[in-house]
Amino acid sequence: MVFMNDDSSIPGPPPPVDHATRDVREHAAEALRMLNESLGDGNTTATNPVVDSQTTYDIKEAAEQAMNMAAKAQESLEENALGTDCFDENSRLVLILAENESVTVEPEPEMVIGRSDSGSNYKPEIDLTPYGAYRLGLSRSHAILRHHDKALELIDLGSRNGTHLNGRKLAAQSPQRLHDGDIVRLGNLAFRVKFQSS
Repeated sequence: MVFMNDDSSIPGPPPPVDHATRDVREHAAEALRMLNESLGDGNTTATNPVVDSQTTYDIKEAAEQAMNMAAKAQESLEENALGTDCFDENSRLVLILAENESVTVEPEPEMVIGRSDSGSNYKPEIDLTPYGAYRLGLSRSHAILRHHDKALELIDLGSRNGTHLNGRKLAAQSPQRLHDGDIVRLGNLAFRVKFQSS
């Protein structure tokens, strides 16, 4: 049986409002609706005096262009939505696991994230055992947080159940720079990263 902490329970920053993207999508949806109405009632373009083949082509092309513009605007918005990646010696790391659960971490050059093992007395620097780490598929030594050059890097250590950053699975031993607000999932345990000035 697989358990997961629900990513939706992790409070995140409100998404930025992008009126331009919304407007482009609304126009594209309206153009597609018009096209579907003109073709969807069984009338052909030849019998419909309002829509000829050129108009149909124009509406379809305009809709496709609007959807492409919306996709590019969304990509740009997502790139700009990343928080800062600056993590200096005065910063602390907060892992927000749920509404009332968080772990504050004082930075060290390298910190193993995982779960403790009472049989071998092993305990990683960031021990997520109290948050259901075993049940949620964390390895004892699941990943490393490396602090250097005013940045934090997340590195999967070849964990059995994988490490995901903002929904993307990380390759083992491949450092990925963290940003304030990133969502990390280790196995099935997810948390939001918060950079906090001390």
